[in-house]
Amino acid sequence: MILISGGLGYLGGRIAEYLLNSGFHVRIGSSRINPEIPLNLSSCEVVLYDLSDKNSLENACKNVSSIIHLASLNAQECNQDPQSALLINGLGTFNLLKAAEKMNVSKFIYFSTAHVYSSPLKGEIDESLVPRPVHAYSITHRLAEDYALQVDHQKSLSSIIFRLTNGVGSPLSRETNCWMLVVNDLCKQVVLNQSMELRSDELVQRDFFPISSVCSIVVSALKSNALNGEIVNISSGNSLTLRQLTDLIADRSEVVLGFRPIVRFKSSSKSALIIEPLIISNRKLNDIVHAIDTNISDEIDQLLVNCRHWFGG
Repeated sequence: MILISGGLGYLGGRIAEYLLNSGFHVRIGSSRINPEIPLNLSSCEVVLYDLSDKNSLENACKNVSSIIHLASLNAQECNQDPQSALLINGLGTFNLLKAAEKMNVSKFIYFSTAHVYSSPLKGEIDESLVPRPVHAYSITHRLAEDYALQVDHQKSLSSIIFRLTNGVGSPLSRETNCWMLVVNDLCKQVVLNQSMELRSDELVQRDFFPISSVCSIVVSALKSNALNGEIVNISSGNSLTLRQLTDLIADRSEVVLGFRPIVRFKSSSKSALIIEPLIISNRKLNDIVHAIDTNISDEIDQLLVNCRHWFGG
């Protein structure tokens, strides 16, 4: 039995679906009363829990072999309410770890963020770089990392820290709170407006990674002990500028939807400046989990198809 905290969210839903299709028994931990369960996850067990309540967490961990911990406030919510970010992302993770220890859970996979390294991300980054988080979102994720590493050091359970860059892929339903993310927003714009409009500079760089490959990495981590006790970047090892990203989405729109959207950048490009390449290393991941697919085209295709279905009218 695998417990996924936040298993009804954007990434959690995709991982839950993948694990079900891979033959795992999946329990979803949710803080919502009477949550709407996507049809793809109807065979999951869903338990109500509260990250501040010991009894509900112990009940969620009962008979569980591994936990995938995804429940957290997003970046916007953390900046709006840093105290809640500390309670949920930080203390909530600590409480779940204590419940996991008591209920004899074997493995704890924590999804952190590459933003623990710095903001903005720049230059070449690998796991040896000392983190310098500067926002409530990254600070509280860094705190949660330390709690997870502490229990691994104490050998009370094995933990794995994944520092994810920017996951790309379709959610399981249109109601998922993910449409502020840049790729999702752009694909939705393509369907609604046959155009893409961004306020950011076109030379801004980000590392994008397919959610399908995140899911396969999770299965590898569940089946093997090679990643136990490790901090590992989940990244493509290459970055795209926002201009390159919009060009790719436009290319895929031509193939999938039959038209090429117009692209507008509201912020003037700083093309005269020399921008240091952003490389978030995935060497450590590749050394342990081989043949990882980092191509995001298939995920963009499915996202465009689903956006047409959900928002196309």
